[in-house]
Amino acid sequence: MNKNTKRKVISVLKTFVLFLLFVVMATPAFADFQSSIESILDAIKAVSVPIAIILLIFAGWQRMMGNNQIFIAALIGTIIVFGAPLIVDLISSVF
Repeated sequence: MNKNTKRKVISVLKTFVLFLLFVVMATPAFADFQSSIESILDAIKAVSVPIAIILLIFAGWQRMMGNNQIFIAALIGTIIVFGAPLIVDLISSVF
C-alpha cells in the first residue's frame, strides 16, 4: 500500500469517526437508564447459569477422559461463570 492510499484510508476513517461523533451527540440522552441496566443484568444472569452447567458437564467429561489440564480450565471457567451474577450484583450495588 503506497502513501497516497494510506492517507486516503486514514482520511476516510477520520471522517467516519467524526460522523459517528455527530450522530452520537445528536441523539437525545437515554431517559430510562436504570431499568435498562437492570434488564442487562438480568440477561447476564440468565445466560451465565446454562453456560456454567455446560462447563461443569464438560469438566466432568474431560476428567473422565484423563485430560487434567482442560478439566482444571473448565472447572475454573465454571467457577467464574457461576460467580458472574454475584460479581454483577456486587458491582451494581457499589455504583
